[in-house]
Amino acid sequence: MRILYVLPFVPWEIRVRSYHLIPHLSRDHELYLLCRSTSSAEEAHTLELKSYCKHVRCVREPHAWLHGALQCALALPTATPLRMAYFASAQMRKALQQAVAEFNPDVIYLERWRTLQYVPANVQVPVVCDPTDSMLLYNQRLVKRGGWCERLIALEEAIKFKSYEARLANQADTVIFCSQVDLECVRKNAPSAHYEIVPNGVDCERFFFKQPDEEESNTVVFTGNYGYKPNRHAVLFFLKKIFPVIRASFPDARFIAVGSGAERYLRKYLQNAPGLQLVDFVPELRPYIARATVAVAPITVGAGVSNKLGEAFATGTPVVATKMASGDLPVRDGEHLFIADEPLVFAEKVIRLLRDRALRGQFAARARRFVEEQYDWSVVSKSMEQAMIDLVKPSVLKERLVASS
Repeated sequence: MRILYVLPFVPWEIRVRSYHLIPHLSRDHELYLLCRSTSSAEEAHTLELKSYCKHVRCVREPHAWLHGALQCALALPTATPLRMAYFASAQMRKALQQAVAEFNPDVIYLERWRTLQYVPANVQVPVVCDPTDSMLLYNQRLVKRGGWCERLIALEEAIKFKSYEARLANQADTVIFCSQVDLECVRKNAPSAHYEIVPNGVDCERFFFKQPDEEESNTVVFTGNYGYKPNRHAVLFFLKKIFPVIRASFPDARFIAVGSGAERYLRKYLQNAPGLQLVDFVPELRPYIARATVAVAPITVGAGVSNKLGEAFATGTPVVATKMASGDLPVRDGEHLFIADEPLVFAEKVIRLLRDRALRGQFAARARRFVEEQYDWSVVSKSMEQAMIDLVKPSVLKERLVASS
């Protein structure tokens, strides 16, 4: 197949889904990557992906934030959600139309709802839209748990996305979500659209199982991109309501927040959070996960399934997570991980794991087998590939196979 792979951002390591799917899909298919960028520094991230793609094209919009802010202001009195308006781009629409004419793709793959607005209305190529998460569900949850300003914006977005998301779902030939919960939220308003589940995965080779001497005692880790608000909410929830209880039992306990933007977004909390350590973007997350005694995912806002779980499962670090973080993963509380929503219960589960090495080992072994069998990217990419193949005419596939043989 020829796949026109369209993204509203430049794919790199923190863009986990595209960063891993592109190499796997390129093994048997021709990929033509089209993405939106804001700087040459961003575009440098495409260098390592060029070997997987027949062609890479970045549409640069250096003043995207200013343009986006203006678009949002104009969208306020309309039915268009701000998230869609912010990423509106005439350049991307033109570039996508040109790419279709130039590369003659068999299927167009789009990650995120906001990318669907770049597709011409008269396009004759099957479209797969992979929003990953439901924006309606995300904003409904933010209304309940966000700060007052976040709640105000989330309410506006939730009201708009209820109908707008349904319209988007009906525009695509196939819509892909990473969890059944998100899928069902959208299907209520767009029952006739065609849906598939393709979960996020984990690179089990890169996140290899740790050795006992890698682990450090009484160390708790949380990994993520802190430019993403749900991750900041999770850290604050943990610092304010959970970590003090843990420190009462383990005064030397450390909580390490690792990931892009940690210093920028969390530095102001250092002074009043004994035991907190911040580690900004690192090329390899695994050493920090391996050092930890316990990994936590105290997600209270968001949608989809947290990638943190898979990475910790693969590395062999036991996990305590909220129900929201685990989504609809087929994991069992007390077997693969501990699930807890109440702060005191969450803290008690972390303390139990810190004290019990044997229990940590049992959790780690079961969780590693779980992700190896079901969630390695080599497995997940096959599901994504099949969703695309199902849309392409058999005659086209036959023609491609003959041409490549």
